[in-house]
Amino acid sequence: MLGWYLFVRTVLPALLGGAVAMLGARVINRRLARLPPRVIALSDDSLLPSPAAQRRYRRLRRRNPGLDSITLPPKVPRSWIWLAATAFIGTISLAVYLTPDGPRFQVMVESLVGYPSTVIEVRAPEEQQLRLLDTCTPVLLQTVRPITMRYRRTRTGNPVEVHGVLPVQVRRRGTLLQVATAQPVDVAVLRDALRACSASSGAALTMHARIVAPWREWGWQPWVGRRTR
Repeated sequence: MLGWYLFVRTVLPALLGGAVAMLGARVINRRLARLPPRVIALSDDSLLPSPAAQRRYRRLRRRNPGLDSITLPPKVPRSWIWLAATAFIGTISLAVYLTPDGPRFQVMVESLVGYPSTVIEVRAPEEQQLRLLDTCTPVLLQTVRPITMRYRRTRTGNPVEVHGVLPVQVRRRGTLLQVATAQPVDVAVLRDALRACSASSGAALTMHARIVAPWREWGWQPWVGRRTR
């Protein structure tokens, strides 16, 4: 995952900047086509200091005695160039600023494609579900998955360790409360720990292992505990 992150962090700003540059060039060319051409009057003598240039100019006038002006394509206004350059630099800067760090990138990718998890299902009245989650939060937080990446933030900087966490996910469907751990766990040990912390509720627990993709499945939300938010 580290290699993918470094590739995306390098290529994504360049791709966005290139796309903005191409779009800006197309817009400038379209607007430039609407401008009238430039008509430049020709003087009798060349204004260039070079004798050779003056001889060529006099030769041109002799060959075309009726030529008193030339027509050139319209010139791109400087304001357009500055605006395009600002958009290009701003896009790259914004892409670099908004690119997440390595662990956050891994959390986003795994939340989209899915990761192995142990899903806990509890049947309980809706008014008891939050209280049940609060009671079992110390146990649930032990099932999160820490993520650590070591890489250079800048090309010349020293490698640094960046830390993140893949959180526990919670989904409520009426009287059904579902909790997805961030990594596979020992079902027997987890069941005993949850029963110990929720013994007073008398709720029945069922568990099964499956792939969870919170960003592709409706209703999942990260849970860190109401007291720690």
